[in-house]
Amino acid sequence: YGYTEGDRVIRMLARVLHDVVKGLAGEGGFVGHIGGDDFLFVVPLDVADAACALVVETFEALVPYQYSEADRRAGYYMGKDRRGVLHRVPLMSLSIGVATTARRRYADARQVSRLASEMKSYAKSQPGSLFAVDRRQDDAAAGPTALGAQTENA
Repeated sequence: YGYTEGDRVIRMLARVLHDVVKGLAGEGGFVGHIGGDDFLFVVPLDVADAACALVVETFEALVPYQYSEADRRAGYYMGKDRRGVLHRVPLMSLSIGVATTARRRYADARQVSRLASEMKSYAKSQPGSLFAVDRRQDDAAAGPTALGAQTENA
């Protein structure tokens, strides 16, 4: 569909993230743009699941309208890769990887980013839009405080 349409979807996702995070967390939430179609957001743990679910639900409701009626019905469109070869391209989905402080403690932001990225990779390996939460525990975890998440639409 091209760069212009891709940029429009990135701006749409930015608006969805902003509205959901600020709506559920107020000033306790933060949204950042990592680059391209990658974002991060931080919200209090008590609204984390609701924020992720609402972002996914809203994205899923809006993204079909970025495609023609025929492509929406088909569930894909025909697009060329960098070599000019035509392929079926699935409709966009959203993958969110979630790292929390509910069961882990982190020495620095790189650890949070690495774990959120790992969870995002897992989410991307599944069909459709979804969020994946790290539920593993380390020995240093005390109590819940906040959540960091990375998003990417594909």
